[in-house]
Amino acid sequence: MLKDAQGAVRKISCDYHKKWVTTSAFYHSLIAEQLGQVAHSYMHGGRYAKGIDVDVADVILCCLAYLNWLDKDASAAFEKSLRKHRRVVEGLKQKG
Repeated sequence: MLKDAQGAVRKISCDYHKKWVTTSAFYHSLIAEQLGQVAHSYMHGGRYAKGIDVDVADVILCCLAYLNWLDKDASAAFEKSLRKHRRVVEGLKQKG
């Protein structure tokens, strides 16, 4: 499902990150920074803020880069996450 997107990110940055990134702290900081951009956009423009879609996509891109660095398959991880999300939402619907 995410194979093409993960592959595109891999082509751009994986070799560089494998050489220079030594701990997950880099990705934690990068993802936090990108989430801050989303929050800033939302706080100043709401859900229709100019560029908020790209800000959210930046978070996704950072996560794909992190999964590449970890040598993990984004599609397989996403399928597991999607199943978990479905269970949680179904549980919330039943509650009320």
